[in-house]
Amino acid sequence: MRLSVAANYDQSITSELAKYPVEEVFGKLPGDFAGGGRPAYISTPITKAGLETYIKTLHQNGIKFNYLLNSSCMANREWTRAWQKDLMRMLDWLTEIGVNRLTVSTPYLLETIKARRSNFYVRVGIFAQVDTPARARFWENLGADAITLESFSINRDFELLEQIRRAVKCDLQLIANHICLWNCPMQCYHQNGIAHSSHSSGGLFIDYCLFNCALARISDETQLIKSRWIRPEDTSRYEKVGYTNFKILERGMPSTQLLKRVEAYSIGRYDGNLAQLLCYYGFKEETHKPRLWAMRNFFKPWHIKTKHLGCFLKTARLQGMGFKQQNQPIFIDSAKIPADFLDIFQKRSCIGLDCSKCGHCAAIARDAVRIEPAFRSQSIEQLSKINQMLVEGDLWI
Repeated sequence: MRLSVAANYDQSITSELAKYPVEEVFGKLPGDFAGGGRPAYISTPITKAGLETYIKTLHQNGIKFNYLLNSSCMANREWTRAWQKDLMRMLDWLTEIGVNRLTVSTPYLLETIKARRSNFYVRVGIFAQVDTPARARFWENLGADAITLESFSINRDFELLEQIRRAVKCDLQLIANHICLWNCPMQCYHQNGIAHSSHSSGGLFIDYCLFNCALARISDETQLIKSRWIRPEDTSRYEKVGYTNFKILERGMPSTQLLKRVEAYSIGRYDGNLAQLLCYYGFKEETHKPRLWAMRNFFKPWHIKTKHLGCFLKTARLQGMGFKQQNQPIFIDSAKIPADFLDIFQKRSCIGLDCSKCGHCAAIARDAVRIEPAFRSQSIEQLSKINQMLVEGDLWI
């Protein structure tokens, strides 16, 4: 087993990470010329000097750093002289500070890096949506050293995973602990919105998809089981079919929670609330994302009516987005998820099935998932109100 772990830039835990099979830590500056997979306002504020110091600490503990250039869209700026100069400056700087691993999501950027700086080990990110043998082979032929497969949809399609593994020789990675909707219909729209919001050029980004995703999970708890996460207890099943590299989310989260995730996947066991391994907000501890930073990068009074921002703030407090959340309103009891939970997925693929006629995930959700009634009703009310403001235009008109 090899783990790729999200960076929260806490240097004090690097020696703890080194006790586990952590091969690399991944992250990036909060906003750069290429953009990435998280909006700037929820990223962790870190300077180039701070990142360099953090990377040195990782290297001292035998851990590599993977810099993310994984935006799905660069707004056609890659065809400009300014962007090209920014790219070369970035690659030169990363080389100087000892970084030789990158993650990209566009074929042009992969080819460009391999042509100009072949010393870099380049992984293709999940935003490339590699979910078939043909797509995996396409990226390998372009020069990819590794590929993160489209874990949101195919993590439990074992026949497909085996076919992809046989099709290519490059390293393949699965995201273990995401909680995105299965086969999410908003994926392309969401990742492109994030791409533009993470460029150094800035701009307003309201995460319509995130709010709707949260609403879907809280309204229908079966979504929490349908989501293609991998339990720590089930990693051995994936290793048997050739998948030994697992990505652990989330960037900027509290150190105690990040270490809890790393330990669980390293030992292959977790007892308690599985949601603590999956959710990317709602912690008892402070995150490494100061609220002032988030507000500075989100608050754009010339774009929207600021009187409506109170609704967003109230929702953020309720969900624990940037705020402490003392209780655990969402509980996924790992003890009530059957040991043979994945057997049915090894026998068939879900992609052509109607969930309402299957009922496997729904039955498990009834036993294993608990959502506090007051939290559920308040969340549905607040998230529905936000969606109404967005679609009816109250935020602007």
